Amino acid sequence: MKKLLLIGMLLLCAVNVFARDVTVSVTAGENWKGTHAPQFAIWLEDTEGNYITTLYVTEKASKKSWIFCPKEGRPESLPVWYHASKQDVRKGKEAQKANARLQLDTVTGATPAAGVSFSQRITDAPCVIKAEFNVSFDYNDVYTKDNSNDNGQPSVVYEAKIDGTLDAPIALAFSGTGSLAGSDGEIHTDTQGLVTALSIVRSVTVRTDR
Repeated sequence: MKKLLLIGMLLLCAVNVFARDVTVSVTAGENWKGTHAPQFAIWLEDTEGNYITTLYVTEKASKKSWIFCPKEGRPESLPVWYHASKQDVRKGKEAQKANARLQLDTVTGATPAAGVSFSQRITDAPCVIKAEFNVSFDYNDVYTKDNSNDNGQPSVVYEAKIDGTLDAPIALAFSGTGSLAGSDGEIHTDTQGLVTALSIVRSVTVRTDR
């Protein structure tokens, strides 16, 4: 029994040694307060592109509680995050049960009124933080009701590599868009036609808590 207790304490110490507390801050942009609230997810991947964990996700995106959506769900809403975390995007209990392994309840929240700032413990190893944002029905002359379904303009993705100590806040850089139809999890670099999608957020930063 004593040996098991000692092993448990050593494992707990190892977790604390190889982890750090960070604060992620999202500053709302001009298109944050539109007709529809933005949906977004912020997560970590290792430097090889493998999903580690989700740090924050809005409730509709997490629980797939879309209004008037087909049973296939809304994979186009946050396609990069959905594919990275290997989620079942369909509506219904079967999909929810399959996604229970992700344990998203503790990092799920309603869309904040004007940006959000939260703290999380993350790995101390080099990793990549990604953030994906989308506003439904965000149509313009390029992304119309006829060619972009419910999405309008596609999701936008920001990312930054976290390597070593964060002596100053790191700003996530815009890296591209998600698939317009949600058919893949790639980040697409063709940004032609993006207008209001680029002003959902003003900035996304991450810093070490001290």
